[in-house]
Amino acid sequence: MVDFEEFELAYAPVPKAGSTVVKTALATLGETLPEADDPAWVHNHMPTRRFNSETFARSADFWRFTVIRDPIERLLAVYTDLILGRDVLAYAADVRRGRIDMPTRPDPDFFFQNLDRYRAASFAIKHHAMKQMVFTGPDLGAYDHIYDAGRLGEVVSDLSCMTGRRITLPAPAQTVSHEPLKMRDLKPETRAIIRAEAAADYEAFSGFLVAA
Repeated sequence: MVDFEEFELAYAPVPKAGSTVVKTALATLGETLPEADDPAWVHNHMPTRRFNSETFARSADFWRFTVIRDPIERLLAVYTDLILGRDVLAYAADVRRGRIDMPTRPDPDFFFQNLDRYRAASFAIKHHAMKQMVFTGPDLGAYDHIYDAGRLGEVVSDLSCMTGRRITLPAPAQTVSHEPLKMRDLKPETRAIIRAEAAADYEAFSGFLVAA
């Protein structure tokens, strides 16, 4: 949990569900600010951790919130962002040293059909492709509010009202954009793998996801 005792707020960040944007916005509540929007800074100062019931219980008197994302959309974004955008496998030690013989720029079908192997090869992929409830815990009813990653404006609007501070969304990062990957772009067997990967989050988040 990322908590702000002064404002009695606690946030459970989820990778690839707007966490960089929300953390950057929340950074304005702290005493020490980055000189510019710096994802590495905000993640170092507000790390994303797996759900821990004892840690969660310590924020029982705080207003607790999290941001979730459609599970399939989130998994597809792992490929678009980490493989096409950041090229993370080019920096994976086991891949660079030849210990794992897999392409570093796989097509999406190969990537998802070998997702477990890619998780083993890269911490970044493992971290971002974990189930969301690993970070939120299994019971979203324990939070005061659940936001959708597609509606981050609601987050900063509510936080501004609650804290009395003007909180705004950071400017979009200047990165090379890639066309979002869609399920229809994939082979049937790949779609089946992704649906199976996402099934547990869909079950846990039933009633909390915003309809497309």
